[in-house]
Amino acid sequence: MDIKNFYVHLGKLLYAVAMADGEVQDEEMQALYKLVISELSDEALFNQEQVNVFFTEFEFEALMDRKASRNEAFQLFLSYFDENYMHFTPEMKKVTIYAVEQIAKSYNGIVAEEEEMLVELKSRLKLI
Repeated sequence: MDIKNFYVHLGKLLYAVAMADGEVQDEEMQALYKLVISELSDEALFNQEQVNVFFTEFEFEALMDRKASRNEAFQLFLSYFDENYMHFTPEMKKVTIYAVEQIAKSYNGIVAEEEEMLVELKSRLKLI
C-alpha cells in the first residue's frame, strides 16, 4: 500500500467530516493543522518520510477550493478503504478514527451528521 495515498484519502475523510454542517469552520481548519503538524507528523507508525502526512492537508484544502460535497469526499474514502482493506493495519484504523474525532469535536462537539459518519466508518473498519 502506498502510504501517500492513505494520507490523501484521510484528507478526503476529514474534509467530509468538517463539511457535515455545510461548511468548514475555522476551528476545524485549526484542528486539521494541529493534527497534521503536531500529531500525524510525530507518528512513527508507517516508517515513511514525514512529508506524506502533509498530503492530508493538501487534499483537504483542494476539496475545499473546489467546494466538493461531503458525500462525495466520504464515499471516495470508503471506496479507497474497500479497495485496500487488507492493508489497513490496526494502527491505521486507530489513526483514522482518532483524526475524525479530533476534527468532529473541534467545533460545537460531535453533531448528528458527524456521528452518523463516525458510526458508519467504525462499522466499515470493523471497530464496532
